[in-house]
Amino acid sequence: MRISGLFAIVVGLMWGVGRGIGAEEMGMTDAGLMQMPTVSRTQIAFVYAGDIWVVGKGGGTAVRLSSPRGEETFPRFSPDGKEIAFTGNYDGNEDLYIMPVGGGEARRVTHHGARAR
Repeated sequence: MRISGLFAIVVGLMWGVGRGIGAEEMGMTDAGLMQMPTVSRTQIAFVYAGDIWVVGKGGGTAVRLSSPRGEETFPRFSPDGKEIAFTGNYDGNEDLYIMPVGGGEARRVTHHGARAR
């Protein structure tokens, strides 16, 4: 996919997330911007308000995959597109986690004090 095509998808997602999910609905007074998009064959994942969201490439409603205390960053799809790896900061330390694309329990992969990406 060309960069301009990806840019159009990201802008479209930002517009949809902004219209479909208000800060009040998320229990927040100030919503952040959609950040760190990553693309699989069929889906787009991104970080919004410190959580990971996924939406189909064709558009639609984004689904929040993560909502634990702490912050998730740098999502990346596995080569087969079935899992997402990300950096999670839940206890004052950034570690690598993996979770199914459909949501569910995140599995911690690293246990150290250095940044993991």
